[in-house]
Amino acid sequence: MERATLLFWLWMLFFAVNVLWALGQTAVATSFGARPTAVQLGYGPTLFSVTLSGIRWSLRPIALGSSVSFDGPPAEGAKDAPLENRLRRLPVGLHLAVILVPWLFLVGVAMACLGAREGLGQFLSGFAIPFQPSALPGRLERFIALLQSGEVLRAWGLASAKLAALNLLPVPMLAGGSALLLPWRNRPVPVWVAGLNFLALAFFLPWACYALYLLGGAVFR
Repeated sequence: MERATLLFWLWMLFFAVNVLWALGQTAVATSFGARPTAVQLGYGPTLFSVTLSGIRWSLRPIALGSSVSFDGPPAEGAKDAPLENRLRRLPVGLHLAVILVPWLFLVGVAMACLGAREGLGQFLSGFAIPFQPSALPGRLERFIALLQSGEVLRAWGLASAKLAALNLLPVPMLAGGSALLLPWRNRPVPVWVAGLNFLALAFFLPWACYALYLLGGAVFR
């Protein structure tokens, strides 16, 4: 497989995961009465944007993540009032569901692509990936080999399972970290919680950079 084609399929896989997550969170939140105000697919400069049903959708080229915004005017609609996060109007249980359920959709995708048992197993084993750095080069090389051999469906299932697990880890910028902070969503976070979040982030960011370095090396070698 040519390098350009490999990069295209990698982009498509990451984009598919991001789109399914964004659609899942939008659907779950809307069903609970907290419609998002904006959905950003990817990062970088905006390539295309459109407003549908009151939600501003924008497409950006770097498919390494997406975001869903719930910031809007307060319920009473006062024009001079500060923006309010609509998720905070929900009970804590529903707010938690909005954070976690979209990633469970991706587990369902993995089970559909790989089979129920293997898909669930790949998801559960994904939680250990950051703690097994020595195994990461081989895992990424095998993943790239799947794309090179045309096994795109299996690669999609693996990417969905592993990214779902990684995003549920207790790291501040990920879904798992957001879920753990829910008890303090309307009040200051205690110092000890902030300290634990800092340690988790200090561990995860170097690992993520290492993973991207290895992925780039597997593609461009």
